Amino acid sequence: MFLKSELFEFNGANATLYELSALQRVELLHYLAAQEKALPNDEPDEQILSAALVELNIRAGAMVVAMSLWHSESPKPDIHDLQQQVMSTWPVEAIGKADTQVKVLSGMMANTQTTGQDAPESEVSEVSDSQGETAEKR
Repeated sequence: MFLKSELFEFNGANATLYELSALQRVELLHYLAAQEKALPNDEPDEQILSAALVELNIRAGAMVVAMSLWHSESPKPDIHDLQQQVMSTWPVEAIGKADTQVKVLSGMMANTQTTGQDAPESEVSEVSDSQGETAEKR
């Protein structure tokens, strides 16, 4: 198999995550388009719209995680059943972290785990106090 994999650890438990296959990436795009189309675009209540967006993000993250975990399952379960299993047994924070890890593995997102020491000086932001004095000048 050509897919990259990494161990995901959270709260003392671990799982092997795989990068998404080409077909899974296409299926994910169709899934996301359908989910976005189902959003209430004429909803005047911002709280309802905000809740719908949070739900969409959780469901999308769980779908990415389920697609990744699918590679290690035998026999292969239905992807929507696996998504439901992820949503009912994983905390939201774990779904978010695993979603990011799968996207990095799959080349869908850059690895942003750099520290200030690793970043070039031009990318390190300066923090200033109320008198305009930066942390570098102190």
